[in-house]
Amino acid sequence: MQHFVKVIQGYIANQILHVTWCEFGNKLSSVGNLEEIHRTHAEYLNKAIFRQATILTFTSNTCSGIGQGLLTEKAAPVMNIIHSIFSLILKFRSQLISQSWSFDAGKQMAVHPNFGLMQQSYNTFKYYSHFLFKVVTKLVNRGYQPHLEDFLLRINFNNYYKDN
Repeated sequence: MQHFVKVIQGYIANQILHVTWCEFGNKLSSVGNLEEIHRTHAEYLNKAIFRQATILTFTSNTCSGIGQGLLTEKAAPVMNIIHSIFSLILKFRSQLISQSWSFDAGKQMAVHPNFGLMQQSYNTFKYYSHFLFKVVTKLVNRGYQPHLEDFLLRINFNNYYKDN
């Protein structure tokens, strides 16, 4: 779960913030006064925020490309899967911190009162994350949003998803 969060975080930094920053730098080179600098900076901030909200719909991964962060009908199911995965991660966290671990002297091991619930949440997370991997793989194979290859590489760097 932690790996999934870090991958999404890295993907946002690389595919959204970096691209937006490059566009800002390119536009900044053509401004002529302080008012234009202010307007260009405001546009940069708006684009960065908007693109983060629409993670997988960004259409460019280079500084020279033009990205449109529009939430398309095709991308909505992917966003729903990601939202469900993050909800499961938060549910797992709540289950974990709601009660303390204790040591069972009879079994000679640590036990958690919510272990069964946590296991169920993890299994659901695993199912959803594997499903997301399959969906994104199909999108990449069809040529839709080529920058998603970066996401696949990041999420599956150890072949965790391909081996299952």
